[in-house]
Amino acid sequence: MTTMAADRMFILISCAAIIVTGLVAESGWGAFCSTEAKEIVRPSLKDDCERAADSIGLSITQPKMTTANLLACDFEVFGIVQGVFFRKYTQKQASSLGVRGWCMNTADGTVKGQLEGEEKPFNEMKYWLQTKGSPSSRIDKTVFNVPKEITSYTFKDFSIRR
Repeated sequence: MTTMAADRMFILISCAAIIVTGLVAESGWGAFCSTEAKEIVRPSLKDDCERAADSIGLSITQPKMTTANLLACDFEVFGIVQGVFFRKYTQKQASSLGVRGWCMNTADGTVKGQLEGEEKPFNEMKYWLQTKGSPSSRIDKTVFNVPKEITSYTFKDFSIRR
């Protein structure tokens, strides 16, 4: 094996080790996460990896960035949900879970609103709206529209509308 081929193989193996161990920075290329390693890795690492992979017939693709699934839906809660601090407890629960949106009383005696958040807390909030509510409330049923995926938050927090 020639020196140039050996260098390319070393670079390719180094790239594979970086990718496999998950030490690539947020951008997916260019630097390790640890302070010590930042001094070692050159900014052109991506190019070196691609050239080395090319020379032995491999293809390297940049890892996809994963983002949390944000979901949003409308809801309406039926039962004894007015005059029992239901909106206040809903706001408190949503805020503690990191769910955003709003709720309000309706003229029909229900509470309606919108939720948005990451999948797990979003589902926990939906469960809470179906089963818990405020201590003095009685939930007969809760209706949710089909959740939709959103790319960013619409609301900065969970509020009570009047």
